[in-house]
Amino acid sequence: MSKSLLGWAAALIVAAVLPFVMTNNYHLHLLIMIAINSMLALGLNLILGFVGDKSLGHASFFGIGAYAGALIAFATNGNVLLTTIGSAAVAGLISIAIGYPVLKLRGPYFAIVTLGFCLIMQLVASNWVELTGGPMGLPGIPSAKVLVGGTTIFESVTEQDYWYLAFAGAAILFLLSRSIERTSLGRVLTALKENYNLSEAVGINPFHIKMAAFVIGAAFAGVAGALYSHYTGFISPKVFDTLLNVNIVTMVIIGGEATSSGPVIGAMLVTLLPEMLRFAEGFRLLIFGFILLAVIMFAPKGLVGFVNVLRIKGRKGAA
Repeated sequence: MSKSLLGWAAALIVAAVLPFVMTNNYHLHLLIMIAINSMLALGLNLILGFVGDKSLGHASFFGIGAYAGALIAFATNGNVLLTTIGSAAVAGLISIAIGYPVLKLRGPYFAIVTLGFCLIMQLVASNWVELTGGPMGLPGIPSAKVLVGGTTIFESVTEQDYWYLAFAGAAILFLLSRSIERTSLGRVLTALKENYNLSEAVGINPFHIKMAAFVIGAAFAGVAGALYSHYTGFISPKVFDTLLNVNIVTMVIIGGEATSSGPVIGAMLVTLLPEMLRFAEGFRLLIFGFILLAVIMFAPKGLVGFVNVLRIKGRKGAA
């Protein structure tokens, strides 16, 4: 059996056992948020990590997915397969419409415009009362159900149920991300980031490649948004919070750009560290900021890149 299969077997066993070990619902809540944040970070990694475009509007597709998922859930009695697929499709289609003008921009212009789009979506959600419920949001979103022929074969009611659902979603998106990383698309994305002009000179169409990454990343965020709306049972315009954009970017950078495991590690740190520092009370965010700065300063390629450098040095030392 390969190391990869052994690793996945171990991960599945741990995921299955965790709810029985962590009986505290708050701890399970953190695990669920790690899974949802991992999906968001994996999506942004395609744009930021591989292509190198500094998007500050990834939360907009998370919010779009959350609202689309909620509306589909109301119409389908919480059919989670339809809500996740539908939310991914809606987020992907909107990203195509936004991508055509936005992806022609580079550098800070791209970052500013994507942030502006997120703020616009927050205004739309606040004012389109008939569809979104306005500032009061959409309460009473049905719980996630797996339906076969109209029969419910699984329903997420408890924190344990939602953990299994969130883990499944994160695992699927992780595998998709890893597949992209190892295909020709992943190599082209990396080449585009390393040398944009040279890639264009050898016949690569930067716009089409960037659009593919942008749409797939948006679809990932749409799935995360749909699962989040099921889990919380309520969404409001706060899902477009600009702070979430900063957190997602931080997850990708400190975990390690252009890797599949980096965003997941980053999601764990950004989700858990603020909670672990609650004892510091008023100094919590200050300490959290210093820790993130230290990681960025001493591991500019992220924690995964830092570990890889140590491995290479270790091999050279052994040789």
